[in-house]
Amino acid sequence: MLQVIENCCSTSYLDMLKFAAMNSANWNLKYPIGASFEDKHLKLDIIENEPVNEILAGMAMGLLIQIYDKRSDLFYPEVSYCGISMKDKHRLDNRHIDHEHDTDYIKIVGLLNSNWNSKDGGLFLHGDEVIPMVPTHFVVFDPRVPHCASEITTHEKRLGIDFTVKKK
Repeated sequence: MLQVIENCCSTSYLDMLKFAAMNSANWNLKYPIGASFEDKHLKLDIIENEPVNEILAGMAMGLLIQIYDKRSDLFYPEVSYCGISMKDKHRLDNRHIDHEHDTDYIKIVGLLNSNWNSKDGGLFLHGDEVIPMVPTHFVVFDPRVPHCASEITTHEKRLGIDFTVKKK
């Protein structure tokens, strides 16, 4: 399963969520779990079954409902996890799988950078497929297929939001 849902929200909504995330004091270096410190990247946990940050959780759920309005046939808008990752040209992403034994979950990923251009890198790699990351577009995918972001070629920080939800 791999679907790109186009034009899910306004760029202003992405800008508002990015601003709130960038000003959070709760960024961590927990991920990838088990990796060496040098291989970790900044992540902001928003929902872990329950809201971790109520303001950001409300904003993230508002975004998820907009995505759901476009394709309610793909998933239930019940979040088991939501986080925002920060990456740049100084850190290559790790190709990985998620939820290896939880076959009823899928993931949704998109960018918070409303000005992101594919020439800046950070394409989404899912198995053998390459998906350009376009602001306001979200990718729904099977997290048990190896995936990652391609190299980022700009100094700008790329913020990506991901949701773990149950598939329909």
